[in-house]
Amino acid sequence: MNQKILFLLFFIISGVSFAQPDQRPFLEKSSFPKKKKQKFYFKIQNENIFKNNEYSNLIEPGFTIFGSQLNTSLKYFPTSNTLIEGGIHLLYYYGTDKLNRVLPLFRFQYSPFRGLQIVFGNLFGSLNHGFIEPLFRFENIIEQPPETGLQFLYQTDRIRTDLYLNWQNYLLRNSYSEQEQFTMGFSGNFKLLKPKHKLQVEIPVQFLSTHKGGQIDTLDLPVVTLMNLVAGTRVSYHFTGFFKEVGATVYFPFYRDLSHEKNQSFNQGNGFYPGIYTKSKIINLYFFYWKANDFIAPLGEPLFSSVSTIDDQVVFPERKVLSFKIDLHHKIANGIYIGGRFESYYDILGDTNIEKTPHNDFSYGVYINFNRDFFLNKVK
Repeated sequence: MNQKILFLLFFIISGVSFAQPDQRPFLEKSSFPKKKKQKFYFKIQNENIFKNNEYSNLIEPGFTIFGSQLNTSLKYFPTSNTLIEGGIHLLYYYGTDKLNRVLPLFRFQYSPFRGLQIVFGNLFGSLNHGFIEPLFRFENIIEQPPETGLQFLYQTDRIRTDLYLNWQNYLLRNSYSEQEQFTMGFSGNFKLLKPKHKLQVEIPVQFLSTHKGGQIDTLDLPVVTLMNLVAGTRVSYHFTGFFKEVGATVYFPFYRDLSHEKNQSFNQGNGFYPGIYTKSKIINLYFFYWKANDFIAPLGEPLFSSVSTIDDQVVFPERKVLSFKIDLHHKIANGIYIGGRFESYYDILGDTNIEKTPHNDFSYGVYINFNRDFFLNKVK
């Protein structure tokens, strides 16, 4: 298809607009509920996901995710602004003969004043951070273990920020056979108009850095620090009927290799990520365009990357991708969601070094999630 035609279609589809896909069914509330002082609760958080990636390219192989993960924990509120929580995390991929991941859960949460949350232990992580897809792929919610470390959340009517350190591999004393590994991130969203306005103008800012290395390991491996930075703007208009929101956004992602010893295929790169979207009570539609040069994001969707996950010697310095997404969703009851998604990625330049033939990759999936607290008792 002629590129001019593709660009024309992009701008005339005014009924669709871009934003990140609605991840609310997968999110965990971080705010302190009222009147829970000295109370015990039992929490159940469950995600059941089927996602089939029909990919046929040289960047990312096709694969299927089909499984369930379950977090159960006991929650206690010693005061109105503190929470201690402990439990267990389980992951099971259907068709295997054992649990694929078993981990303890622990969280201490403190709110020194209204709007600020300080979290130690298990973070409000993964999709809760709100990163754009080129920086953070959807599959991380089940493929990556629960994030642990330190987090600062701040939220008002016009500001939302999330600053965190996810410690992924802890080196015990006298442990020299592994690399230290952690991720640092920040996501912020700043509204320029009052929340009651139907028209909203927002400034999103995102930062994500991955680090592998350390001072005490004896491995002959380089220290690797990769950084992604995103700035942009979003304009949206909100309704009260069947249609909830329409809008447009544009992001400018950047990539830098901050390692002392450069071993990546590219040392720096950048992207351009505009789009349009519409949201309603039962269906959301997204359409966006990705243009990038020499771009790498370790936790992002590989179809936007300039480096193959199949063979890191295979590179595609220039990337142009059109993506269309359909998100069906239904709230069965409080804390219970069911939905389905279809995603299409049209590679304009193609992903072979010999014949630059445009082609389309796609994925589809369904999910049903449960997230609810049950009151047990009050300490008198």
